[in-house]
Amino acid sequence: MKKRIVLLPIFCLLFSLLLTACGSEASYDGAMTPIKDESGTVTGYERKYHNDSGDITRWDVYDADEQYDHYILYEYDSSGRLGKETYYQANGIGVYYYAYSYSDEGTIAEMDYVNAKEGSSRTLYDVNGIEQYRYTYDNNDDLVQYEIFENDAWVQKELPTETDGEEDE
Repeated sequence: MKKRIVLLPIFCLLFSLLLTACGSEASYDGAMTPIKDESGTVTGYERKYHNDSGDITRWDVYDADEQYDHYILYEYDSSGRLGKETYYQANGIGVYYYAYSYSDEGTIAEMDYVNAKEGSSRTLYDVNGIEQYRYTYDNNDDLVQYEIFENDAWVQKELPTETDGEEDE
């Protein structure tokens, strides 16, 4: 028993020396770390949490005065791919989210963006994971914009009608 009591302070000392040797900022999961701009000025702070696979599951963001600002939750599918990321205000109210689905080959097939105040959009990708079409909806879920990705840019097109794509009978 006495050996354990003596070894514990030594272990704690070695652990703190190891943290100090690795830098002044702690790197353990959930540690508050500074966010710096290009000039090195601290513009805020963050805490990141990870799952057993090393994927980020939560990201807490604070302002430069260490006041809690917002957080983002990340969810993954059974294959370990990002399935959803949801942005919350500090008070826990959800603001918007992105949801992702994938092809059988593992490339992104669809991305949905949903914002309670602004409406939503759906982006569809080709088999190579390259953006192809984007549909934008208002808060009433009415289609308000249709775009095609051409020559590395989104080009707005005429809204499709309900009869588009239907065969003549």
